[in-house]
Amino acid sequence: MELKQVYHPYNLWEDFKNGMYSIPSNKEYQKNIVLSFFKNPNLVEKYMDKVINEWPISCDHNLSNLSMNRVAYVGQAACNIYGKIPNISTMYAWKFIDCDLRDLADKIAIKTILKWEQKQKYKNIYLNGKIRDTNQESQMKLQLN
Repeated sequence: MELKQVYHPYNLWEDFKNGMYSIPSNKEYQKNIVLSFFKNPNLVEKYMDKVINEWPISCDHNLSNLSMNRVAYVGQAACNIYGKIPNISTMYAWKFIDCDLRDLADKIAIKTILKWEQKQKYKNIYLNGKIRDTNQESQMKLQLN
């Protein structure tokens, strides 16, 4: 499946409505929230899943853009849902997180993006019924004798 970029006006984005792009009020306090968030991989996975399940418009707009850092977007959006943390505060706090925890969060984000892409594929098959959206290996082969 070829992923086509989707555009939505910013005033419809759930991340915008939740204050993801707002100016941080207390960056040091928010840094501590981000640090504690990323120390708990189960929490990270839970909130990254919330991003793709609760923010369909923001995900359509941002995750369909292959030229942006989608891994960073998912992490910043998860922090925003978790604690109303603006993306600037998450970017600031990221450098204070242990490398192993950053790598783990990145892996969870990649897994989350793949889940989102799979959902898009199934949605396209359901809506369009296009053969090109189905996987050749999963189609039944007719045996000819």
